[in-house]
Amino acid sequence: MSKKNLIVFFVFIYLVTVALLIKDMAGTAVSGDNLTAMCLESSLPCMDIVADDGQKPEPADKATTTDSTDQSEKPVTKSVKKGKNGDPKVLIYHTHATESYLPSSQGNFHILQEENTVRDVGNVLEATLEDAGIAVVHDKTIHDNPSYDNSYTRSYETVKALLKKYPSIECIIDLHRDATAGSEAGPVQTVNGKTCAVYSYVISNTTETYSGNSSFLGKLNSIAQSYDGYTGEILERPYWYNQELSEKSILIEMGNNRNNIKEVRNCAEVYGKILAKALKGS
Repeated sequence: MSKKNLIVFFVFIYLVTVALLIKDMAGTAVSGDNLTAMCLESSLPCMDIVADDGQKPEPADKATTTDSTDQSEKPVTKSVKKGKNGDPKVLIYHTHATESYLPSSQGNFHILQEENTVRDVGNVLEATLEDAGIAVVHDKTIHDNPSYDNSYTRSYETVKALLKKYPSIECIIDLHRDATAGSEAGPVQTVNGKTCAVYSYVISNTTETYSGNSSFLGKLNSIAQSYDGYTGEILERPYWYNQELSEKSILIEMGNNRNNIKEVRNCAEVYGKILAKALKGS
């Protein structure tokens, strides 16, 4: 081998070695376990602790974790129904459908069964809206199992398909729960004699629909004042969260993992009455 070829060979080996070292270091810095721990240590929504360049229509997701859900159960498939009140006006779905509440703490508060999860809470919100005469589509597709990676990309496709199927939908709700690493009970508020978990909104400030979504949240909080001041904190974030699909797009965190399911069901019932008034223009 000539001297020139030998030099080229060693340069190639050096570059490959450096590339592998960088890849290995990057993998350590953003491992699923590390990000999951970060999520649980934050009182803010876990999906905020991600990297996103703000340029793509697909938002970033929560951390990947292979043991965050109970793998002993089969994933629940899509369950969609059209409301009894005519053409649906509201879509409820769950980007992170396995999020659970007490007493279901297994799988780090992520389970595949429906009871005691955000899907359970979505059922209450759906029933409350239907009772108010507002037709609802409640989609229970599990987008976050077996992996959290690209949950928002998957839920984005679900929502787009449902909007095509039901063009009458005007309000889109991605129902989540918050997370805390502490052991203290989840915060509550008494509303009309009921103990309700507190809730908050997460709004994207990078979409063209920001102004409309922000205005709608303001209207909801204005109505909520008459329910013993049961308003939701509004958290602005530079991620997409699929909110470009509607100017009445809501990402709501009902309670956290330390709230019991009854408190969160109460939250959904009261919130459903607030939302119904907002949609009816009263």
